[in-house]
Amino acid sequence: MPVENSGRNNIGRNYMVSLSFANLVYLRAWADLIPANKDDLFLRKTVPSFNLYFALVGDVIALSLLIFAVLTLAPKMPGWLRRMLPTGALAVLVFAISFLRNHLPHQISAAVLSAILGVAFLALVGLTFRFPAIAARTISGLALAATPCIAVTFLAPLYYLSRPSPLPPDPPLASRLPGTPPVRVLWIVFDDWDQRLTFANPDDLPPIPKLRKLAEHSFATTGALAAQAHQPVSDMSTVLAIPSLLYGKEALDAVIDDPARERLIVSDKGDSPVFGAGDSVFARLRAQGWNSAAAGWYLPYCRVFASQLTDCYWDVRYDQATSFGPEFTSAAVDETRMLLETDLYSPFGPSLVGERHFSEYEALLSTGRRYAADPSLGLAFLHFNVPHAPYIYNAELGRFGRKGHPNDLYVDGLKWVDRAVNEILSSLSTSGLDSRTALIISSDHPARLLAKTDPHVPFIVHLPGEEAGRFSTREFSALGSADLVLGIATGGIKTPEDVEKFLLHRR
Repeated sequence: MPVENSGRNNIGRNYMVSLSFANLVYLRAWADLIPANKDDLFLRKTVPSFNLYFALVGDVIALSLLIFAVLTLAPKMPGWLRRMLPTGALAVLVFAISFLRNHLPHQISAAVLSAILGVAFLALVGLTFRFPAIAARTISGLALAATPCIAVTFLAPLYYLSRPSPLPPDPPLASRLPGTPPVRVLWIVFDDWDQRLTFANPDDLPPIPKLRKLAEHSFATTGALAAQAHQPVSDMSTVLAIPSLLYGKEALDAVIDDPARERLIVSDKGDSPVFGAGDSVFARLRAQGWNSAAAGWYLPYCRVFASQLTDCYWDVRYDQATSFGPEFTSAAVDETRMLLETDLYSPFGPSLVGERHFSEYEALLSTGRRYAADPSLGLAFLHFNVPHAPYIYNAELGRFGRKGHPNDLYVDGLKWVDRAVNEILSSLSTSGLDSRTALIISSDHPARLLAKTDPHVPFIVHLPGEEAGRFSTREFSALGSADLVLGIATGGIKTPEDVEKFLLHRR
């Protein structure tokens, strides 16, 4: 009997170790289940549902049974394989909790910490392989010590999920107005698009033939400064740059009051208009009796600008917290798959985040083609998610994938910028609206990880019927874009020379 009791106790202990260890492996997924702060919620389109909760519970239990089976069979395994088990367990656990590096205070370098942890991990692997029995007992003890996490992860989300959604629905859009401006404007912003990496080296041409041809017959410049040019390039951000462009004044900071309300700090005096209210470019067009539309990623355009837009589409910036499928089966598979990959890297080819990123690009492009062919729109604002990472194409591989230096991957990805411009121009031509439509094509900020200190962004303005073009090197701020839209739409700006004069004067 004592032997039988001892066996039962050992089985129970092994399963608790297995369950607790499996729960720690899925710690990132549990953390993603509860978007806790209002800053995160402001940028969310949906929040997790019970489908994700039950998928995670199923994943943890399935992994715990697998680990328990391995522990049960371990005494019968060859000695070399038993010595490998603690090393494998340590590797899985370290990789699973590595997501914490993305939640560090900005003063702490994630790269430096990753390097320190990498060295520590290699040292631990060496000790684990040298003293497998001690390592196994230590890992088991740590797993048992973490058993209270099971109650937290299994029960706390139930409280959150049972409450009403903290996200308000997108309000109804504004009614359509009968008027149209003398000149329609398509304003296209490509996120993270860099002047230097795109145009500075003529001997190493990126794959953008349509864009280069358009630039030759348009106002094009190397002197456009990003909306946040006074800041270091590494500190620029989409969440402040886009509002700055849409209002024509730099947003120095933002305060999010709740998931539906963000206040912009636009001057040293503390002026704080609500993002979506006030004199945005959309409100100014509507005051003229003309319709505006917006399609973009990252920012909740349809939630904050609904009263000023007659058509709208938006989507989130996909990461591992938002890329899982909505149904039980897809969520269970996706959360397990993402244990083995990051936003950028995956052993399966493209990462799940990368796949979502590309699908989002396709949806934005489809909407852009529709806007280009809609004669009722006076302004269509398109905020594309390329060439922003994750990089979704590699010329050497000829498909999705990652190989080579980040600069090369970035340049390969410029083909999606070119494709978007080409298809929108084609839609304009097919609809016959190219003769009364102007294009403004630029970026919210340079490629922050690659541009180093150059604050310039591409800036191309193509007016209806323009053939000669005009190239300029004189500096001006892209903050003049909203005023430029109004000047073109009202017919006050008719030539490339007018464009240059207007932007330099506003400077």
